[in-house]
Amino acid sequence: MTLFLDERAVGELVTMDDALAAVEAGFTARARGVVDNLPRAILHHSGGTVRITAAVIEDQSYYGVKVSSSAVFGSGAGRLLSLYAIATGRLCAVIQVFGLGALRTGAVSGVTTRLLARPDADVLGLVGTGRQARTQLEAIRRVRPIHTVRLFGRDPARRARFAEEVRGEGLVVHECATVEEAVAGATVVVTATAATEPVLAGDWLNPGTHVNAIGSNDPSRRELDSAVVSRAELIVTDEPAQARYEAADLIHPVAEGLIGWEDVRGLDELLTGAVAGRRSADGITVFESLGTAIGDVALAARAYETALDRGIGQRLPDLSGEVS
Repeated sequence: MTLFLDERAVGELVTMDDALAAVEAGFTARARGVVDNLPRAILHHSGGTVRITAAVIEDQSYYGVKVSSSAVFGSGAGRLLSLYAIATGRLCAVIQVFGLGALRTGAVSGVTTRLLARPDADVLGLVGTGRQARTQLEAIRRVRPIHTVRLFGRDPARRARFAEEVRGEGLVVHECATVEEAVAGATVVVTATAATEPVLAGDWLNPGTHVNAIGSNDPSRRELDSAVVSRAELIVTDEPAQARYEAADLIHPVAEGLIGWEDVRGLDELLTGAVAGRRSADGITVFESLGTAIGDVALAARAYETALDRGIGQRLPDLSGEVS
């Protein structure tokens, strides 16, 4: 059966716990050599860009191709993933993945935070108040005992609304006037912005801080200054090959000779222990999140199978024109 799953259906089918499990399974499968991932390809047109990612996950029996357009940024309309069965090549589902992508991004940070942040990390410095910031908080709370959020957002009204929502979940929230203030005292820091110039300075970080940088997935966007990266005892990303042409947070310090690309390790290596995680209580660790199809396909497969079980989703015609 071929299904169309819109944003509302996806929201009913998968949770953050599903996303954490799917992401970890997908990247662990990659470490075992049963995943083939295509780093993001970018096509340009007069209205912006088209971005294409794809992954094959053999042990889950699916492959998928995700296409997104910057012309409709902030909407699920131009972000679709086509999920196929490996054995037959059959189109299983077409899925709107704006919300699913936010879940996946949060979950990838959650998995990495579990592996790199200090076990006693309980204060989150959160820079950004958008949808991605929300799922970052949701995921990190599941892997570390966060009780306090130090929050910065450029729009005071939006920051106040975000803070009120989070307080309603039992957390202590400090609304901060600057990023430096938000970082003060934090043991985990998240930058979830669309900044084109660094918003986080290495001099502001406390010893032992773990940083999740999720906004710099384009060479024109940068969240971390070079001192953040040069201070790090370990730098991890979800796709090292993609980092070389997308991650301005890393491209600049490499060009400055502060680090080499050999210092940037993959999340799959971290999950299997091929690369050791946190090495000292006072060390700085950095996760540079770019977004790959591995997590998207793993989570889409879970959504599709759950949809079949629950009878959710719109049935689509198969290639013969008959209803599948």
